[in-house]
Amino acid sequence: MASSAEAIEKAFAAKQRRPGHAQGIVGSYELHRELHILDERRFEMTRVLTQDMDMGFGIVAPYKSDHPILQTLSPQTLGNITKNGTIAMFVGGGSLLREICRLNYEAGQIMVGSSANITGSGQKFRVEDIEDEVKDAADLIVDYGLQRYHIYGRPSTNMDFGQMKVLRMGSCYELFRERMRRFWGVELSEDPEYKTD
Repeated sequence: MASSAEAIEKAFAAKQRRPGHAQGIVGSYELHRELHILDERRFEMTRVLTQDMDMGFGIVAPYKSDHPILQTLSPQTLGNITKNGTIAMFVGGGSLLREICRLNYEAGQIMVGSSANITGSGQKFRVEDIEDEVKDAADLIVDYGLQRYHIYGRPSTNMDFGQMKVLRMGSCYELFRERMRRFWGVELSEDPEYKTD
């Protein structure tokens, strides 16, 4: 995770992201409400899932390009976090992440984040499994031990709430899918690996 333009570029380089590969931001539900453009029904979906049900996942949606928090970013950073008129934001993810998001939100800055790995090398669920190039680029490493969703061997689920389309079936997708169907009648594709039907 990184907030300054220099740190964001450092993280982008450490992950060996190719140009044009957008990187998501990590934010609070409040920032999601302020930044994304969605109708109230879709905001209610994301609120219930991330706040009431304590899920963490990527929310992709059109964004307000004139939002003050985006005005602080360099054109290069803005280009790295936007794609086709949308921004991806990871919301949820536990108490530490929520507190870091709150502090960034209060400071009026955006936090860019991604999995701690070289792009395309697969998810890492322990600090000792992260590539040295990525660890060497970090100013601070928080070691929680084995991560709780390691059993999936996947990154987080990403959903385009503007298009109501799953972009990535990630960890806990079967829960996400079941809740979308049960509470809002939204039918999504079944996970071929973790079936619930």
